[in-house]
Amino acid sequence: MRILILNWRCPSNPRAGGAEFFTHGVARRLVEQGDEVEWFSGSFPGGSDCEEVDGIRMVRGGTQWSVHFSAYRRYRKSLRERFDVVIDEINTIPFFTPIWAPIPCFVLIHQLAREVWWYESKFPLSALGYVLEPWYLKLYRRVPSFTVSDSTRKDLLQLGFSAPITVVPEGLEKAAFSKRAKSSRPTFIYVGRVSPSKRVEDVILAFQSFHHMFDTAQLWLVGDGPRAYRRKLLQLVDQIGLTSDVEFLGHLDNRDKHEKMAQAHMLLMTSVREGWGLVVSEGNAVGTPAVAYNVPGLRDSVVHEKTGLLTETSPTALASAMIRLWRDPKLYDRLVREGSRVVTNLSFDRAAELIRSELIRATGSAGSALVGTASDSNRWTAE
Repeated sequence: MRILILNWRCPSNPRAGGAEFFTHGVARRLVEQGDEVEWFSGSFPGGSDCEEVDGIRMVRGGTQWSVHFSAYRRYRKSLRERFDVVIDEINTIPFFTPIWAPIPCFVLIHQLAREVWWYESKFPLSALGYVLEPWYLKLYRRVPSFTVSDSTRKDLLQLGFSAPITVVPEGLEKAAFSKRAKSSRPTFIYVGRVSPSKRVEDVILAFQSFHHMFDTAQLWLVGDGPRAYRRKLLQLVDQIGLTSDVEFLGHLDNRDKHEKMAQAHMLLMTSVREGWGLVVSEGNAVGTPAVAYNVPGLRDSVVHEKTGLLTETSPTALASAMIRLWRDPKLYDRLVREGSRVVTNLSFDRAAELIRSELIRATGSAGSALVGTASDSNRWTAE
């Protein structure tokens, strides 16, 4: 098949995240099966207009705010001749392919924005985005969709999506992970974008409560984000007197990130919502269970009291769960064992198999026999 992927970011973009990591893993496997994949995304400083990465043709044009129109302008006249199917990846703003694409379209969406608008955008843009999102997503109600969590599937159903919604597993590159001895101090870690919708201040306040009882504890914050927000967090840490026990590590490459995750005792997650929360699964893979807010996405990646703990959305509740888990070695060991088992079900190969099967069904292509054929079920389970 000739496949076009539209996503406002590519894996090389400095702002690339879990969605791009997932898409890259799937696209690479589609190429390995003999498919041709072109990925159109926005430009960024230092990025070339066109290059090949793992057999994927990367094409860039436009900015965060103009990439959608750039895609329309580039492909609207030649789409049918060049591609068999298009995957419209929605990260807040879609490409509106149902309006202009004359070939089969699919949606790939990790999560709705919803409450994220209030945290990441200023008024009135936040209010406008929050109100308009359900309306423009309704353009996709009859478009087959892929997502990575049951939470997002339910969100789409509530919007009236009537076409098949295929829930596919997140992917982990297994060779990148290994377990390490835990730190000699009670050690907590946050990994992700350091931005307002992640509510990293809640992580710090929960750690403060834990630190009152166990004063040798330390907290590592891994990731980058808006300068103003990071400055706010630094000021908070200084105000509560924990500068010597809270370390801002910034962006780390995968090897160093996984090393820190393996050494920590618990991963803390306080996002407003996630598509899945891939770092939770990465933590499970290296023997570090998550204590997380019970919100969409995180309630999918964390199986409460089986692979981690879910709490109400408050620093007090998060701290209570941290203390409980620290004081209960039997529970901790059980979560580590079960978390390590469950993540073995996360597979880029399986995700690519399910996606490719649906693409073949839509295009009528015979496809390659190498990948196999997915079952009639359009769901997978982590258990």
